[in-house]
Amino acid sequence: MTKSLYNPQHISDVVITLERTMCYGTCPVYKLVVRGNGVLSYDGEYFVKVTGHQTATVSEAQIRDLLSEFKKAHYFALKDSYDSYDCTCMPDTITSLSVGGRTKRVFHYHGDCSAPKRLTRLEDAIDRIVDTGRWVKLREF
Repeated sequence: MTKSLYNPQHISDVVITLERTMCYGTCPVYKLVVRGNGVLSYDGEYFVKVTGHQTATVSEAQIRDLLSEFKKAHYFALKDSYDSYDCTCMPDTITSLSVGGRTKRVFHYHGDCSAPKRLTRLEDAIDRIVDTGRWVKLREF
């Protein structure tokens, strides 16, 4: 991938999503949408501190930090799905990135042992950079 894909001229066109789903237990269930114009949308469903819809703002620096994390993960080179059930009852995480006219979505079942660690690090970095902890008690897998 070219450097410009992760360092776009028009950051306002960027859209990043992260969705965490249910597991057999108390895994937090929520979805985030981060837009390049600085709008962060959160929808919390289950096992979160805050349920319902919330909005916040993120800075251009935070968006660029997110793009840097996608670059570190070699996001556009990842498979579209990591869905082997090597271990059962784990949650899914779905991420997506739209930038520079390209869109990529990755489905990650946390029981798939073949999923690269850099994908999990990316998912956790999204939560950290946008401070999801204000709405969600974050778990580690």
